[in-house]
Order: sequence, then C-alpha cells, then structure tokens
Amino acid sequence: MVVDSAEASSPVPGGVATGQSAQLDWSRIYVGAVVLGALAFLGLMTLLQATWSHLPRFSLIGILFFTGIGIFADSQRIRLGNGMEVSAAFLADFLAATILGPLGGALVAVGAFPGWFERGNTSRNLFVVSSFVLTTGVTAIVYWFTAGLISNDFLGVVVPGVLAAATYQTINFGLFVPIMYFRRGVRPLSLFHEAFAPFVPFHVFFLFISLVLLFSFNNYGTASFLLYLLPVLGLVYAFRAFARERDLAQSLEQFSLEMAGSMLTALDLKDNYTGQHSAAVALYSYDTAAELRLSSRERALAHLGGLLHDVGKISIPDSILNCPTTLGEAEWEVVQGHAGAGQEILSNMTEFEELGRIILHHHERFDGQGYPRGLESGDIPLVSRIVAIADSYSAMVSERPYSRKREPEEAMAELRSASGSQFDPYVAEAFLAVLSRGDEDYRRGQKADFRVQFQKVRFLRDIT
Repeated sequence: MVVDSAEASSPVPGGVATGQSAQLDWSRIYVGAVVLGALAFLGLMTLLQATWSHLPRFSLIGILFFTGIGIFADSQRIRLGNGMEVSAAFLADFLAATILGPLGGALVAVGAFPGWFERGNTSRNLFVVSSFVLTTGVTAIVYWFTAGLISNDFLGVVVPGVLAAATYQTINFGLFVPIMYFRRGVRPLSLFHEAFAPFVPFHVFFLFISLVLLFSFNNYGTASFLLYLLPVLGLVYAFRAFARERDLAQSLEQFSLEMAGSMLTALDLKDNYTGQHSAAVALYSYDTAAELRLSSRERALAHLGGLLHDVGKISIPDSILNCPTTLGEAEWEVVQGHAGAGQEILSNMTEFEELGRIILHHHERFDGQGYPRGLESGDIPLVSRIVAIADSYSAMVSERPYSRKREPEEAMAELRSASGSQFDPYVAEAFLAVLSRGDEDYRRGQKADFRVQFQKVRFLRDIT
C-alpha cells in the first residue's frame, strides 16, 4: 500500500487547476467521495459476510491475529532511498482478505493503520483508512468469487490469488491517482514510475510467499499454516536487521568520506594548488575510466581516488610543500612519503581499504621505476595507473612554484613520449583520446571545481 504524507495536506501551487481554491475544492470533494464510498462498502461487506455462504465465518481471533502480523510487518519497513520505504504489510492484508473474507480483510488493513497515522491531518487520515477498506475489500471479493469457480486445489489458490493481487495493486494505484493529480499535479504515468514501479518486485516476492501460506492453510490446516508463517516473519525481521546494518555502514562510509574531504580542504587552505589540482585529477580519472569502459563501480573509484590522491600531503611540512626551489634528497623523501601517508589515513577507515591501496601506488611507473614499492605493469592497480597519468598531466598544465606551466599540446606530447615507460600505454591512449575531444578549458583543467567534484563523488558512491 502506497501512502504519501502530503496527498491530503495543503495544495501545492502550480497544479492542474486554474487556482488554489479550485484545486483544494476538487481534492476535498474526491476525499469526501472516497470516505463515503468506503462507509457504504463496509455496509456491503457486512451484508456479504452474513449472507454469502461461500465466505468463512466472521472471526474476531483471526482479525486480531492478522492485525498483529500487519503491525509487526509495518514496523519492519526497509528504506529504499529517495524517501521511499517498503514493508511486508501486503502479506498481512492479502492473507486476511483470502482467509477471513472481505470484512475481516478490511478490518485487518485498518487495524494496522496507526503506523500511518499523522496527527492533526484528519483529511489525510480519513482518506488513508478509506483506501485501506476499499483496496482490501475489493481484493477479497475478487479472490472469493474466483475461488468459487475453480475446484482444483492448486489452481483454486494460484489463479484467484494472482487476480486478487493484481486487483490490490490496481485499486491502490487508482485511488491515489486523482488525489496526487489534484494536490500536486502529478500525472498517472509519473506516479506509477515514481511511487509504484519500484515496489513491484517486493510485492511479487510477498505474493509468492502468500500463495504458499494460503495453500498450506487450505490443504493442511491452521497448524501447518503457522509452521510456515513463523520463518516468514523471521525473514521479515532479518531483512529489516540487515537493512539497519546496511544503513549504518552507509552512514559510517559517508562520515569517513566527509572526514577525508575535510582533510583535503584543510590541505587546500595551506596549499592553494591542491584543491584545484585534485578536482581536475578526479574529473580526468573518471572520464578515462569511462573511456576504458570500466564498470560504474570502478569509474566511481577512479573519481574518488583522483579526488583524494594527495590527501597524504597533509603530513608534509609547509616549508617543504610550498618550497619554491628544487627539493633536496631528504626533502624529496618526505614528499614521496605522502603516498604511504594517504594510504594510512584511508586504511584507518575500513570502508576505504581498496581506495588506500590505489592511492599508495599512484606514483608507481609502468616500467617499475616509480615509488614507493617499485611495482611494474600489471602489478600496479589499474585505477592507480589511471590516477597516475591524470595526476601528471594536471601537474604539467598547472601553475606551480617549482615548475613552469605547460601548454596542453606540450603536456600531451610528453604523455605520448612516456607511454610504455612511465605510463601504461593502454591507459595513455584512452586519456589522450579524452583530452583530444575536450575543449581548451577542459584540457587546461579549468572546468574542475573541488566542491563540485566532491559532491559528485558522493553521488557516485550512493548509486554504486
């Protein structure tokens, strides 16, 4: 069941009506019609329960039992992202409708309503309760009517069950189309893609489980049904526990990323070159990974590695980091230590161990003459090879106190001459192709902004 917290609240300007008052009137009329329809339908279901011999007897114990399951299932919601949540409440509603009948199913659906209750929003609450009554009640009628036409035990569960489930989703969607159109101007197709389509796989999964439970109840009795139901409830709880752990891990990862970004921001404050340079390396690294047709995860890793490749420089004293003259041997050893320092910083954050290895090796050379380990060719992580060439190019076209700024064409020529020795020729070919397609600002690294790239890398990690 999809419920939106704003579908019966104050209207949003820019909707489909010509004025706010007209929009408000139509939505209130619709809510009122749904509420009246639900009340009338409750009367019809009560009559059916008393006169239709095909239906089971009214069972208060059954209603309380399935209401408890509904409350439990609804409390174990799993967040999908973008404000969307999914629960196993369909399981309780569907089983109640197909075991207790229309009236019992509707009462169970309403019984789990406290999870959706919104204080002070009477219109919304009435609409939600009414939609529960109509959706579950119609679902039950479709099931029991169809089941009465089929004598086969197996088909008598599967065919009515599938039709009832389709009815459940159709009625649920149909009830929310007008209210979302009147209140927000959301058209049916947009509503389906945004609020219903993401949940279809979950409902199919719970429908399969529901049909198995229903078959066991019809053919083997209550004891068998309960025996199958217990592990299902355990599965629902386990999914929720897993989701909590996943959300916690994502929060810790996000915090770790923000801490690393803060370190790089602090480094940029004492070395203005670092932020702009890191943003350019991140942009070049991502585009090169895309040119190499790497996976979305590897592209995101290349982007993040490019952005944070110099984080270890926070360990270098200012006198060395900003030295305008050629560094001595001892000073150069300190500078070379930034690769290991970067790995140490990131490896302390367990989520970024792989990223730490990439940063450790971003100054290795393809011919084995680099540092800190002297790795060569395929022993160097591919993403490290990508970051290495993007780092070198960005350094050549940037203004630095100890090195002259070079024109993009001159820097690209140096990349070609170092292909196969300093750089992986396969990666160099891809990077040069990316540069050749870019405009002058892109080749000079002037389109890269540290804050923009940092926000982008957070997005990339979210979607991968």
